[in-house]
Amino acid sequence: MKDLKLALFLASKSITKGNKATLALMIFIMSLAFVNLIFISSILNGIVVALNDQIKTNIVSNIVIEPQEEPVKKDYIIHAEELRREIENIPGVAATAGRYKLAATIAYDKEKNGKFIYRSVEIIGVDSENEKNISEIPQKIIEGRYLEGLGAGDIVIGSGLAGGYDGAGEEITSLKGARVGDKLKTTFSNGVVRNYTIRGIFKVNFDEVDGRMVFITIKEAESILSVSGNASQILVKIDKPDAEDYCIGQIQKIAPNLKVKKWNDYMGGMGGIAESFDMITLIISAIGLAVAAITIFILIYVNVVNKRRQIGILKAIGIKQNIIIYSYIFQALFYAIFGVIIGALLIFYVIEPYFAGHPLDLPIGEVGLALNSQMIIQNILSLLAAAFIAGLIPSRQAARENILKAIFGR
Repeated sequence: MKDLKLALFLASKSITKGNKATLALMIFIMSLAFVNLIFISSILNGIVVALNDQIKTNIVSNIVIEPQEEPVKKDYIIHAEELRREIENIPGVAATAGRYKLAATIAYDKEKNGKFIYRSVEIIGVDSENEKNISEIPQKIIEGRYLEGLGAGDIVIGSGLAGGYDGAGEEITSLKGARVGDKLKTTFSNGVVRNYTIRGIFKVNFDEVDGRMVFITIKEAESILSVSGNASQILVKIDKPDAEDYCIGQIQKIAPNLKVKKWNDYMGGMGGIAESFDMITLIISAIGLAVAAITIFILIYVNVVNKRRQIGILKAIGIKQNIIIYSYIFQALFYAIFGVIIGALLIFYVIEPYFAGHPLDLPIGEVGLALNSQMIIQNILSLLAAAFIAGLIPSRQAARENILKAIFGR
């Protein structure tokens, strides 16, 4: 303890008697390093959170149930309404909705001159009442209305497919300006051809939804497929994410032959994109830590070189080698700790409030900072560890130098 107290005394004197501009610059650099670590991690985490929310809210909810493949492959879930009622009795299940999925090609004659624009889409037959409990799309209508009260010849499409919203009109995947009231000729994969009138256009700020998904009523879908009371899939919404595995187990007990998947397993590559962002975050954080460590190393090294004679004198009067090493480690940790404090103030009182009011508008939706305590603690410890190593290496080398050589520079 006496050695540590003496080392702390030497470090404090070195800091207070040193160049104030250099001290301020080092703390500023450490604060920027900390802000960089937290900002990059939280913004990438925010992208993952926004993407996952879009998938669960507007595409597949928490759990997806599909028709059986064994022992006999079936095209539809039979008696879907009865199955849904059973599933809704499972603790943790908030709502369910049955859907029909149909592949189709739509044709749009924008100029009414016989020159059609063709687009391949996924048309989904839904019950508007059930869909409200599963998806946000019914609340994201920007023109016209949703499926309530619509007839057999009505259709609802996304803003990305319609085109002309927020500069999307020139995209090659859009209809280049379709609007409510326009007619669409639709050819389904089973050969059925229907003419529809656009009754509503929605926008959820997710290209995968706005640019590809089209909705019709469930009765219209059953008419096209010549079925009744079935479903291509059943979506299940869960109250709490940690209840997903339990609910999947209960559903499999009710319908053991059906395919039951969690949302991220169902979405495949898109559902597992979080792993890719985690790797990117790790790489960028490692680079940021390396830059911070090198910066501290350079400062301590320059400080040691300039104080070789002083270090030699300290050793000559009986100051232990370890005390000298500890003093420079304390200096490095001082820069890191105050950098963390100032950086945290910037994150919590400047950057986070700004992004809360001005989120990034990306193709997957609005993205803000997604901070979590584990990430912050991990980055603090990482920066302190980098500072410790950066202070240890040059000070250890200097402290081991011969006393006479250090004093007389020979």
